[in-house]
Amino acid sequence: MKPVFSIIEKLRSQAEESSASLPALMLRSQKIAESVLHGEHARRKPGTGENFWQFREYQPTDRPQDIDWRQSAKGDDVYIKQKEWLVTRKILFWCAGGKSMNFGSNPENPFYTKQENAQIMCLALALLLQRSFEQIGAYGQGHAGRGERAMERLGQYLLERGRASAEEAALPDIYSSALPRHAIFIGVGDFLSPIEEIEARFEILGQQTKNALIIQTLDPAEIDLGFSGRVRFKGMDGEEEIVSNVANIRDNYTQRITDHIHCVEELCLRYNWHYQLHRTDDDASDTLKAIWESIERGSVRK
Repeated sequence: MKPVFSIIEKLRSQAEESSASLPALMLRSQKIAESVLHGEHARRKPGTGENFWQFREYQPTDRPQDIDWRQSAKGDDVYIKQKEWLVTRKILFWCAGGKSMNFGSNPENPFYTKQENAQIMCLALALLLQRSFEQIGAYGQGHAGRGERAMERLGQYLLERGRASAEEAALPDIYSSALPRHAIFIGVGDFLSPIEEIEARFEILGQQTKNALIIQTLDPAEIDLGFSGRVRFKGMDGEEEIVSNVANIRDNYTQRITDHIHCVEELCLRYNWHYQLHRTDDDASDTLKAIWESIERGSVRK
C-alpha cells in the first residue's frame, strides 16, 4: 500500500502548491491587464444585444422599426437607438508545457521562464476578453464561462501545464481534443518542435477553426544566442552535451532560428490566423497591447 499513499501525498502536495501559486499568478495578470486597458471600460460596439449604447442619425440602410420616435421628436433629425453587441463566443486557451518551457536565461527578468511568461500572457488576455463579455476556458477541458470560477479553472490548467513533462505538451493535442463549433483558439508556447510536426497539427486545427491566435514565446538567448567564448550547451531532455565556441556557430544558429520563426508565422498566415512573437525580455504589457489592438481592429476575428 505504500506506493498508493506516496501517490496520494504527491497529488496532495501538487494541489497545495497550485493553491498557493494561483493567487500570485492572478494578481500579476490582473495588473498587466489593467495596464493594457488604462482604466478603460470593456470594448463596446453596436450589435444585437439588449443594453442601450447610444443614439445615432437614421440612415437609409437602417430598419424603420429601429427608429426611436421619442428621441426623434425632440428635433428635426431622425434617430435610431443602438444597442451594445453582446454575442459571445467560446475562447479556448492552450499553453505549452514541458522542460523546454521552463528555460530562462536571465533570473533578473520579472517573469523568468518561458512558462511563467506564457501563463501570464494567457491569464491577462483572458481577463481582457472576459471584460468584453466573452466566455473563456482551457482547450480540451470542456468548460468555458465567465466570472471567477472560469478564471480559476484556467489558472489551475496553466499551473498544471507548467509541471507537464510529456513530449505531447509541446504542441496542442489535436488528436484527442476538438474545438467546439465557432470557438476561437489561442495557443501560447515556444513552438520549437520540428516544422513538419507543427504543420501537421496546424493543418488539423485549421479544419476546426478559422479564428486563432498563436503567441510564440521565446527567450532572448534562444533568438540572439547572447553568449561569448566556449559554452557548454546541454539539452533540456537529456540530449548529448555540446561544447562550442559561440563565435563559430552564431551566424548559422541565428539564421536557423530566424527561418524557424518565419515558418511558424507563415503557417499562421496560411490559415489566416494572427501571429505574435513575444520575447521574455520584452514587457508583457507591450505584447498584450499589440494583440489587443489587433483584436480591436478585427485582425483577430471575433
